[in-house]
Amino acid sequence: MKKVVLIVSLSALLAGLWLFWPAPAVVSLPQAERSDKAASPGTKPAITPSETKPQQISVTEKVPEPVTESFKLLASAYAAELELPAYSRPLSLDDDHLLNPNRYIPQSVPLEGGASASIMLPKYRFSYPESVPITLDIQGLQIFDVSVQLLHESSAANVANAEMRGTPERYSATLEPEQDWNGAFEVQVSFTANGQTQVLKTGIEYHNPVATVVGVAESLAVGSDMQIPVQLEVKQAGFYRLRANLYTEQRQPLALLTSTEKLATGQQEIRLRAFKAVLRNNSGPYILGSVVLEKRPAVPGELTQYGDSAQAEYPLDYFSLSQLSDEPWQPDEQERQRLQFLQQMAGQ
Repeated sequence: MKKVVLIVSLSALLAGLWLFWPAPAVVSLPQAERSDKAASPGTKPAITPSETKPQQISVTEKVPEPVTESFKLLASAYAAELELPAYSRPLSLDDDHLLNPNRYIPQSVPLEGGASASIMLPKYRFSYPESVPITLDIQGLQIFDVSVQLLHESSAANVANAEMRGTPERYSATLEPEQDWNGAFEVQVSFTANGQTQVLKTGIEYHNPVATVVGVAESLAVGSDMQIPVQLEVKQAGFYRLRANLYTEQRQPLALLTSTEKLATGQQEIRLRAFKAVLRNNSGPYILGSVVLEKRPAVPGELTQYGDSAQAEYPLDYFSLSQLSDEPWQPDEQERQRLQFLQQMAGQ
């Protein structure tokens, strides 16, 4: 599971190894102290170290056997990764995190006497003007005075409060946003039980969209790629990364598509590319969904900002795969050098 996350972590590790792996050490022999005494009569003057070439010894470090085996695994995994482009990665039903990138995962909190409670949310990241529905599930405990408040993480400012109502096992409230909500927030749910106040906490993100996906144009054939023009309305110029999942008409996952572009304000376009091999002989119709639009930080310390999508999914028409070439993917020079390095370290 989570193949793409693993692949990205692998690439980062390989880059670090490439940069920091030690070169063969070179040891220079120390030079003897030069004598200031005159040579005795009848003897040849001694040759001082300054008149000779310093000797050098090259020491080649041998990689331990367990490390060699690890490099064999890394080399094999990286070679498999290079068979397909990073912008078009295959997906399966096992890739839950990639299929549901905005899923909120509730955590059950144990309470006294075997009771438990958990905060439930429909998703993790919200966009203005979406409201934020919050539910508290409670098991095995009678509680009173249930309320929720929302605090901005960086300033600790309380931006919203609400009383929660419902059944003895489920309490709910909905928070209505303000236009200036932006960034990470902490949800705090408070209640009393057996004379004591309990507080449960969780985190969410709320963003005022800096760009919006508004549509998808007809797909194009370019080399080995089916290119999908995605239309956007951009409010803030900058570098944007668009990620979306490509599904069959029967909602079987095919590929995670990623593209990064520098965009100006106004009506813009980003093209997603699906490499022929990830389409698995499926010529559509397709569905493009699970859209994530990010504005990347322009300077260190700046936070990632997010866009949204006018629709949750976009239908794509039938596409003739015969338009695409069968050329295999060719990794770039840097990727080939990394693979060669790993294979050398693995003794291959």
